[in-house]
Amino acid sequence: MRNRIKTAQTRLAVGRNGFRISVSAICVLSALAPAASQTLGNQSASESPYQLRGTTGSSVTGTASAASTLYGALPAARPTGAISSSGVGDAGSLGATSARPTGAGGFDANASAEDLTGSIGSPTGLSQADQDYAASLARQNERVGTIDGLPLDSSSDAAELPGFAIGTLTLRPTLDQRIIREAVRFGTSKTSRTYSQTSLSGTLQSDWSRHQLSIDGTGTWQENISGTGTESPSADINARLDLDLVNDITARLGAGYSYSQESRTDPNAISGASTQSGIHELRASIGLQKNLGLLRGTTGLEVTRRMYGNATLPDGTSISADDRDTLGANLTGRIGYELSPALVPFLEASIGREKYDQRVDSTGAERSSNTYAVRAGAEVDLGEKLSGEFAAGYVFRTLDDNNLADISGLSANGELNWSPARGTDVNFGLATTLESATIAGQSGAIVYELDSTLTQQIRSDVVARLGATASYRDYDSGSGRSNQRSYGASVGLTWSVNRYLDLEADASYERTEEPGATDEETTRIGLGLKLRR
Repeated sequence: MRNRIKTAQTRLAVGRNGFRISVSAICVLSALAPAASQTLGNQSASESPYQLRGTTGSSVTGTASAASTLYGALPAARPTGAISSSGVGDAGSLGATSARPTGAGGFDANASAEDLTGSIGSPTGLSQADQDYAASLARQNERVGTIDGLPLDSSSDAAELPGFAIGTLTLRPTLDQRIIREAVRFGTSKTSRTYSQTSLSGTLQSDWSRHQLSIDGTGTWQENISGTGTESPSADINARLDLDLVNDITARLGAGYSYSQESRTDPNAISGASTQSGIHELRASIGLQKNLGLLRGTTGLEVTRRMYGNATLPDGTSISADDRDTLGANLTGRIGYELSPALVPFLEASIGREKYDQRVDSTGAERSSNTYAVRAGAEVDLGEKLSGEFAAGYVFRTLDDNNLADISGLSANGELNWSPARGTDVNFGLATTLESATIAGQSGAIVYELDSTLTQQIRSDVVARLGATASYRDYDSGSGRSNQRSYGASVGLTWSVNRYLDLEADASYERTEEPGATDEETTRIGLGLKLRR
C-alpha cells in the first residue's frame, strides 16, 4: 500500500513540472512573436497597436484608437504603409500600400483595389460585434419588393432624360402629335371638325457652379383635316436667370412672350367675327430676395406690353383692335417670417399702372387705370407630401375716366401640390385677375379661376389623369351684364412605351354660360404620340 502511494505522488510531481514547462514555453513564444512583428514593421515596442475584440491591428497610438474599438465603432484609419502586428495581411493592415503580408513576411499579389485603398478593415477582419454595428448604420426601412419578384422600374421623368448637351446647357425637347375630334355648340348652331395638332416644347437649363439659367417654351399649330372650325395656334416662351449676389442677396431676371387668340365667349370679343383678334404679350421682370435671420424679403417689378391684332368678319373684312394696346407695370413687395423651414407666413402688397396707347378709345372713354392689392398668406413645404402657397386679400382698381365705376373685390391666389399616397398626386390652382372692358359704359370684371388635377400611377408605365376647371367672371355693377360662369372636366391616360415615347389618349368637356348671352359647349377626344429626348 505504501509503495502505491509513493508511485502516485511521483506521477503528480512530474505532471506539475510538465505544466510549468509548458506555461514557460508559451510565455517565451508570446514574447518572441511581437518582437518578430516589430522587426518586420521597423517599429519600437512602444508603438505596438491595440488588439481588442478581434479587430485588425492599428499603428495609431493613444487612447482614441482603443476607444473606437472598445465602444463598437469600426477600426480607426491608419497611416499609409502601416503593417499589422498579427502578420496576417488585411485591408486595414496596409492602408494604401500595394502589397500585404500573408504569412511570415509573405505578400499577396492578388490584393483587390478595395482592400488596398480602404481605411477600414475588410468584413472578414471584423468581429461580429463590429459587423453588427456597421449593419445598424445602413438603411432599415428598405422598399418592399413586388409580389412576383420582378425588378422595380422607376417612373419616367422628363428631368431624367439625357437631353442634348450644348456647352454648359442641356436641351430637352418634346414633340407632341395628336389627332383630335372636336364638336362645338354655340347657341343653336353646331360645328364639328377633325384636326391635327402639333406641339413642340422644350426646356434649356444651365449646369453652372453659380447662377442658373432656365428657358422653357411651347408652340402649338392646328390644321383642319375635315369639318369646319377655327384653327387656334398658340405660343409661349419664358426665360429666367437667377444670380447669386453678395451678402446672400439673390437677383432674378425674367423675360417672356406669348401669343393666343381671343375666345368668342370673351366679353371683349367682336360679335360675329369668324376669327377673333390675336393677342401678343411681351413680359420683362426683375426681382431681389434677401434673408435677414428668420425674415424673408422679396421685391419685384414686372412690365407687360400687350398688343391686339385685327379681327376678321365672315365676308373677309378686318376690324382693327389697336385701341386696346396697353403698357403695364406692377411693383410687388413681400415680407415673410420663417416659423419653421416648412411654414413661412407672409404679407404682400402691390401697386400697378396700366396705360393705353390711345388715351381715349373708340368709345370715348379714358381706360388707363391704377391697381392696388394687399394679401396675406403662407408658404408650405412638407417635401413630397405637401408644398405650395396660398394668399387671400383685397384688390382695387381706379380708372382715369370718372364716368366709369371702380372695380374692387376679394382676391385669392395660390397653388398646392399634395401627394396623399405614393403614386397619387393632386394639384390645386387658384388665380384672381382684373380684366378691362372695351364696351361703352363698362369698366371690366374680376375673374376667378380654379383648376385641379388628379394623377394616379396605375403601373410603372401607365398614368391616369382626371382634371376639373371652373371660372367666374364678376362684372362691375354698372355694366348691366350678368356674371359669366365656365366649367370643364377632362380625363386622360398615358402609356410610357419607353423613356422617350408616350402614347396618350384624352377627352374633355367645357361649357360657358351667361344669362342674356350665347352659351357655348365644346367636346374633344384626342389620341397622340409624345416623343421626348
